[in-house]
Amino acid sequence: MTNVINSNEQMIEKINEVLQNKKNAVVNIVNDKLTIAVFSLLEKNLHNVKEINFVIRDVKFLPHQAEIAHEFEINPTDILFNSYDITEKNKLQHFSKARNMHDFIQKHVNIRKVNTGIRIGGNVLIIDEDFMIQGSSSLEVSKKMSRESFNNINFDTILNGSADREQILGALDIFKQIWFNEQVSVDYKEELLASLRYVYKEHSPEFLYYFTLNELFGNQLDVGVERFEKDSTRFKKTEIWNALYDFQKDCVVSAIRKLNTYGGCIIADSVGLGKTFEALAIIKYFEIGMNRVLVLTPAKLYDNWNSFRGDYKDSFLHETFNYRIMFHTDLSRYSGMSRSGQDLKKFDWGLYDLVVIDESHNFRNRNDRYDENDQLIMTRYARLMQDVIKHGNNNTKVLMLSATPVNNSLVDLKNQISIITGDKDYAFAEEGISSIDNLLRKTSACINAWEKQPAHKKEELLDSLPSDFYKLLELMTISRSRKHITNYYGNNGVGQFPNKNEPKTLNSDIDTKGELLNFKATNELLEALILSVYTPTRYIREDCKKIYLQKYSLIGKHGGRMEFDTQSRGMIILHRFNLFKRLESSVYSFEETLRRLLERIERTEQLLLRGSGQLDEENGELEDEELYLEGKYEIDVKHLRVDDYLDDLASDKYIIQQIHKNAKRILDERRDQKLQDLREILINKVTETPYNTDNCKILIFTAFADTADYLYRELADFIKEYGIYTACITGKDIRCNNRNVDADFNSVLCAFSPMSKMKREIPVEERIDLLIGTDCISEGQNLQDCDTVINYDIQWNPVSLIQRFGRIDRIGSKNTNIQMINFFPAMELNEYLGLEQRVKGKMTTMNLVSTGDEDILTPEMNDFNFRKRQLERLQQEVIDIEDASENLSLTDLNMNEYLNELSEYIHSVPEIKKIPRGIYSVTDSEHKGVLFCFKHRNDMDKPKSDSSLYPYYLIYILNDGTVLYGNGQAREVVKQFRKLCYGKSVPVMELFGKFFERTKNATKMEFYSELLNKAIRSIKGEEESKAVQMMFDFGGFNNAFAEETADDFELVSFLVVEDFS
Repeated sequence: MTNVINSNEQMIEKINEVLQNKKNAVVNIVNDKLTIAVFSLLEKNLHNVKEINFVIRDVKFLPHQAEIAHEFEINPTDILFNSYDITEKNKLQHFSKARNMHDFIQKHVNIRKVNTGIRIGGNVLIIDEDFMIQGSSSLEVSKKMSRESFNNINFDTILNGSADREQILGALDIFKQIWFNEQVSVDYKEELLASLRYVYKEHSPEFLYYFTLNELFGNQLDVGVERFEKDSTRFKKTEIWNALYDFQKDCVVSAIRKLNTYGGCIIADSVGLGKTFEALAIIKYFEIGMNRVLVLTPAKLYDNWNSFRGDYKDSFLHETFNYRIMFHTDLSRYSGMSRSGQDLKKFDWGLYDLVVIDESHNFRNRNDRYDENDQLIMTRYARLMQDVIKHGNNNTKVLMLSATPVNNSLVDLKNQISIITGDKDYAFAEEGISSIDNLLRKTSACINAWEKQPAHKKEELLDSLPSDFYKLLELMTISRSRKHITNYYGNNGVGQFPNKNEPKTLNSDIDTKGELLNFKATNELLEALILSVYTPTRYIREDCKKIYLQKYSLIGKHGGRMEFDTQSRGMIILHRFNLFKRLESSVYSFEETLRRLLERIERTEQLLLRGSGQLDEENGELEDEELYLEGKYEIDVKHLRVDDYLDDLASDKYIIQQIHKNAKRILDERRDQKLQDLREILINKVTETPYNTDNCKILIFTAFADTADYLYRELADFIKEYGIYTACITGKDIRCNNRNVDADFNSVLCAFSPMSKMKREIPVEERIDLLIGTDCISEGQNLQDCDTVINYDIQWNPVSLIQRFGRIDRIGSKNTNIQMINFFPAMELNEYLGLEQRVKGKMTTMNLVSTGDEDILTPEMNDFNFRKRQLERLQQEVIDIEDASENLSLTDLNMNEYLNELSEYIHSVPEIKKIPRGIYSVTDSEHKGVLFCFKHRNDMDKPKSDSSLYPYYLIYILNDGTVLYGNGQAREVVKQFRKLCYGKSVPVMELFGKFFERTKNATKMEFYSELLNKAIRSIKGEEESKAVQMMFDFGGFNNAFAEETADDFELVSFLVVEDFS
């Protein structure tokens, strides 16, 4: 008798009906599924079965054992679960069901799987020799499918009775051919039993943590060195590759993958981690592939890059590089010769396959400027985009070495990404990011909303950012902090970082006798200065103003116009503050500035008294380009209020003469207390207490070239008596008192720090042990042969002090200990900062009123509390640079610490890739509850306000139903998850025993199932709340989760947290 059935459910009902009337039946099956749900429905009647022989057919997702774990594309445990089973998991009954299924299979079922390449058409189930179902139905339950799915319609035929016996016996013969032929099928029972054990097994908390971490971030893991080696045999033999530490090699591999896949990469590793060497390895990889490489660098780093080209006899690195070096500033010029020897008129910017941009954050500003005739001046950024990226080789790849902070508007980051994408807003559409602009606007809105909160914490912001923003960063950036490197690579993979001694602070007076200049009193005099010599535009007669307003009004970068009065106030603030900082730096720099100021006043007086000629208004004196206000104006003396101008000049001249006389006397009588304190430090370091054996090297930083020159003159001969040679590097000049060392930038740095420059060991007579420099060497230089940095003056931004220290606080240092020494004025820090704040005032009063342009000082530099906090810390400890700034940085926005931790764990426990979702563990803590991980199954209904982990949600809910950490605190709950699990590598069976006692061996899970549903309701409630908040956005109110049910969230894992004491 032949019957037709058309659903899985009818088939299961028929099997149950037949088995009810059987005893010791033998069942032979060929199928692609045997889900836990089907077993549960058949379980009662399966006890009438003596033996089951099961062949799993056409299972593409069952990998060969030789394959590496990350090659798995489909989880092998799919044989046990389908969509129905996934929704049933939320009842938390699958543990006992899986255990029962495991025990039954172990006793009564033989399982084989068809070998790769063997295809069997259709499914068959034969009971004894008188019943058979053949067709397309799988042994799974198809009801309760998700809304997007259609119910399966199958065509299956039942054969039973004597009329069909011959056909049934024929099918049995075919089954035996499959079963007994090793070339067709192999035993698979133990593998399937192992998968079932994973479902109900008592997993350790640590295993559960890493399993969940793999779900959250596993798709971000790089393919790793194994695949990289396939096409890099020659590259792996190069000296530069073998000179790298493990963490640097990982960066190189990842960057090459991003360059080849997406055309660009931003490396923003923290200071001291060796970005230059990582870039050199990447360059070598592409040069081996016959690619032409251009390096764009700031002029101050030319010698650094040039030293690696060619095979230098004094270098440890016998590696030849052929890249071309050009400067950022070359992009602003169309003729003349570059310092690198290229004729800019003939140079073809578009020839290169790989462009490496060092300090790429200098290209963050793409706003156009206008000349005095309102003609557009193309910026370096625009030239880079036009001549290198867009009009060059269509396949030009861009590697950027950056220290990119993330400002509120994300404009800086967007502009750097645009260099890589060539301004293509849709560049990552295939990765699910339809518009980079829209994504960054959405992210900026989150940052701005966070900034308005009274007490904003970074963790709260990180959880609120869109998941696609993290995806964008993962596609484009590599950014790791020192803390991350040391935590997750250890000394073997990193090399040595030196110990940072507690900083030493000296509060030096100006005058050894304390009579002539007092810091506070002197600055009160400086505040009385009008500084009219810098602002002749303030004295233009009313009837002549129109001439100069039309000719010289400044156009701000946002289109506003800066009028003369506003600009003059800005000039006064800048120059007064410049005097303040020069007094703090050195009495010599202060005296020189006053002398030049007096000379300028006298020249201006003579011109005014003569009554004719052109008066120039220009900046002068300001060395720090961040403080530079544009402007050089020629003003006809006849157009000025001469008498008023002369009166104000005379007033300033009188005050300045009094101060200058005292400063000069201190110098003439050699009463510079600060210089004497510095000499004592040097003598002590060289003769008594070196921080490291036989290391006499000292690096002195100052903000001003005047101070650097003064220190060189005063110290070079003095310290030479102790066998120490000295050099001085400023932006204008290089000097050295060792005749065996050429007085050029690279030679001096190599003589000072040969090991860090990868040079050979040099004899004592060719060494420099004291280096004095301005901030022209505070970035991009490896000087870790030295163990002491002295900040002779305090920079505006405390982060600059840490950047200076970063020259010696670097990977691979030969020093065990390193020391920072800071000079502060002789007053309390609060008093000093208050005085500084009063002197410079708020720069916004000069800027924002007229032009809408940004503050000349960064927000942190204007933030009194920020500077106070950081300078107080710097008197107690050397802060890591990522902890110093309160702005966001790229290191805040990645998940590298988790990715590396996960990669290490998977390497040692590869089976974690085979585990089905829905597993659990038990641990103890005071916050009793459950930490759930869910995956949203309908990812086409992605909410507008998706969390940073979407489509995953982590919820820590307490036993009373209170959500301790919700989906708005994703990063915090990951930290808590790690805290609860890390290091707990063995399940505590006592805890599991108490859990089983409470849940009747995991069969009575109603309490935890209710918590699960409450957790899902909390997700829906949070998304509804966000949808209401965003209802006035484009698109209006849109709650993507309005129709979602618990079945739309798949249980990934859960951690039971109890206090069983």
